[in-house]
Amino acid sequence: MKKNIRTLAFTGFVTLVIIIACEKKLNVLDENSPTQESYFKTAAELQNGVNAIYSSLRSAQLMGREWFFLHDMRGGETAAGGVQLEQPRAELLTQPSPSTVNSVMSDVWGGSYRMINRANLVLSKAPGVTDNTSLRDRLVGEAKFLRAWAYFELVSQWGEVPMYTEPVISTTGFKGKEPVNNIYTLVINDLTDAIAKLPLSYSGNDLGRATRYAAYALLGKVQMQKGDYAAAKTALLQVYGKFALVANFLWNFDGDLNDGAGTTASGHEYNSESVFETSFFDKGDNNFNWGYNGEGSSSPVSIMRPQEYGIVWGNVIPSNRILNEFEPGDPRYKMTFWEEGDHILTKAGTQTGIVMTATDMNVATSTKGGVTIKRVYRKYSDLDWLKSSFHPGGFNQRVIRYAEVLLMLAECEAEVGTAAQAAAYINEVRARPSVNMPPVSPATKNDALKAVMHERAVELAGEEVASIDILRWRKKGYFPSIMADPKPGQIDLFPIPNSETSTNPLVK
Repeated sequence: MKKNIRTLAFTGFVTLVIIIACEKKLNVLDENSPTQESYFKTAAELQNGVNAIYSSLRSAQLMGREWFFLHDMRGGETAAGGVQLEQPRAELLTQPSPSTVNSVMSDVWGGSYRMINRANLVLSKAPGVTDNTSLRDRLVGEAKFLRAWAYFELVSQWGEVPMYTEPVISTTGFKGKEPVNNIYTLVINDLTDAIAKLPLSYSGNDLGRATRYAAYALLGKVQMQKGDYAAAKTALLQVYGKFALVANFLWNFDGDLNDGAGTTASGHEYNSESVFETSFFDKGDNNFNWGYNGEGSSSPVSIMRPQEYGIVWGNVIPSNRILNEFEPGDPRYKMTFWEEGDHILTKAGTQTGIVMTATDMNVATSTKGGVTIKRVYRKYSDLDWLKSSFHPGGFNQRVIRYAEVLLMLAECEAEVGTAAQAAAYINEVRARPSVNMPPVSPATKNDALKAVMHERAVELAGEEVASIDILRWRKKGYFPSIMADPKPGQIDLFPIPNSETSTNPLVK
């Protein structure tokens, strides 16, 4: 990890990020490089440090690009769009375990530790900030939420990993692997402290910051993965009823779109269903931060999802398995996938648009119900507004939305055998006005679990949650007793990247 340690030490010393005002969302862009000794004296400076953590979260190492590949390639919901799918991503999709030099895996590892180190720096400096203690304490809550998110990514995907709680200030400051239970304890403690410090909501340019409800929701998710469903339910009930499902399912996956001539669409970001989302912004310049650090005074703040999963690059398409999981007549099918023959460029149904043909789509075919045609994901797609050969998007990544909270509560109830209450939560999701699917009525624990597993699949398809679900359910023995394993033969935990094992003498 010597290379990683040096990178962490450098960024911990000199990388600070400030807010550039934007009328729609939190922007976190690098404007200066003061030293650690001369900075973090005021709450405003501490806030710049917290902004740097958010900046890492939306970098290409994480949500800007590689994070959604890491999860979607291993969640059973995707297939290769063709030979154009790059080797590291194809390896994650098709191999039981990636090699230790897989670049996607290594980027998510490095990006997570970059977030952690920046959070540790903020937390180490916060006690010396006294000019605005209210803001200081809130910022500590944000830093702990973000550190918890990063460590949960690491522990859920790798298991035992090095655990740093202080900023790295030396190129020899190595840590060995920490037991999984210790990492979960840190994550839970961080979220518990964040809950005590974070506000219930924000407004204006602060939208996109972690709230108390986001911390409760993440805590529930962490406790579920850990296997403590009672604690998960307690946390999730703090969120229940505080949000509302939006009427139109599609509003969860749109956002700002700029074709270069001006704003083309504004979308429905930070809506009543959003518990936590990561901000991206479309400047209309068809650019992306290929530097992978997510920052810089003039850096793009876009996300590659619509390009990677679109019809031009066509790297990723929905798997046959996820296509066939949808019940006949479920409106979410057409709101989750585009098919050849669909009308695009309708501008949210306000125009006739054009028919998308197979020739338009640079992707392989997929098969649902015996019908083999070309399909791509509609979630986070810009095809209803723009048909372009290259256009990274500005759609915010919805990390946790209220529908998932309801389905997590349903799983908690199913686990303890209260099938009727599990069904009640599931049916809230199915009763969304734009969905209106018939209610379910499972009679047994296994029936309730199967209903939860199905509903999570169709409601959250392509939202980077299935890979973690698989790990949880496989550990519980639900494959194949309740349903077939979506990724049979796949190794649960990633190997530690070579960039770590080749340089860190304490990790082998």
